[in-house]
Amino acid sequence: MTVSAEVVSREVLEVVEFDQLKSRTTAEALTELVKDFGIVYVTALTRQGCSDCETQKPLFKMLAEKMNRENPANIRFRSFHVNYENGDKQESWNSKRIFGHAAYPTYTIHVKSHVGPLEIYRSVYPPMEELEKQIKESFELAEFYKTEAQAASGLRSDKL
Repeated sequence: MTVSAEVVSREVLEVVEFDQLKSRTTAEALTELVKDFGIVYVTALTRQGCSDCETQKPLFKMLAEKMNRENPANIRFRSFHVNYENGDKQESWNSKRIFGHAAYPTYTIHVKSHVGPLEIYRSVYPPMEELEKQIKESFELAEFYKTEAQAASGLRSDKL
């Protein structure tokens, strides 16, 4: 049983194995996934056998393609898909432990700040129009926290 993440980008679909995250704490996993300032990170958490997940999968992919065309330098999409075979719930529980979600599909939006990753939005089975609205509103926050981090970095450099 494996859980993998698909990163949807303009040109490349990167697959990240969940095994890299399952032994981490929430803070460690988010720090690894939300790496860069000024980027809006959109994550879908889905599970095998989840009919709502299957319904939203093509809609999420279309939204990712649209948003990547509009803002290729400022957005990253990931889809973590939990395999759920023969009633084995372990990977699902690991996903819930790390990401703190209650159901599938769950969508989150994060940005990086000078104090670490910040969750901007979380919803179970939202309309894609709502997710798109939340993403667009998050660009301003991502830029704000990028500017704040640069200012904080400059202050530290001035003191040296």
